[in-house]
Amino acid sequence: MAELFNIMKITVGPKKLTARILVNPGMPTRTSEDIEATARVYYLAPAIAQHACLGDAGEHFQDCMGDTEIVHLLEHLTVEIMSQTGLAGDVVSGRTLPVPADDRLFDLELSCPDDALTVGAISSAVFMMQWAFLNGDQPAPDFNGTVEALRHLALSLRGEAPAAREDAPDEADREDDVPGDVEADGPIDTEGAAVPEHEAAEDAVFGGAAEE
Repeated sequence: MAELFNIMKITVGPKKLTARILVNPGMPTRTSEDIEATARVYYLAPAIAQHACLGDAGEHFQDCMGDTEIVHLLEHLTVEIMSQTGLAGDVVSGRTLPVPADDRLFDLELSCPDDALTVGAISSAVFMMQWAFLNGDQPAPDFNGTVEALRHLALSLRGEAPAAREDAPDEADREDDVPGDVEADGPIDTEGAAVPEHEAAEDAVFGGAAEE
């Protein structure tokens, strides 16, 4: 079966994890090449539209989501998964860097509070992107269920018994949850911030693209 990404190497440093990711031949390298698939990712995790994103297009990811590298989309989806587990700290950051030797090769840098959590978030995001770009006719992945499973896995590896989260929103309220503002030192490409204006963000990014 065709694969969207190939994770070539993962390097864990003192503060960040770097994954070298190949966009496989024949697959789109930019979101504008498959806007419907990009919209599927947005519908899974609408909060990514309002992630802080330092770049020429604007202050938020929604300003460039319609035409950016698909690994950049993977970055924001990974960050959102990590943030939603509640185990990644106050600020979850990431950065996507092209590798000059190959226009299909990228380094995805992520803050790494926990090796297993970060790798699990990347793996989960890759699975969701695989569905969005190659298997969109199949049932959508369970985003919230994936987040909770990853959280339980990370806690169990830490030797902590998973317990009910007092701060976890009800299923009906989860998409409208608004975390407080956060700040961090140094260059940050992504922050796990969300706002409730998802419909406005959708129009801004996709120009009123029809839902699946």
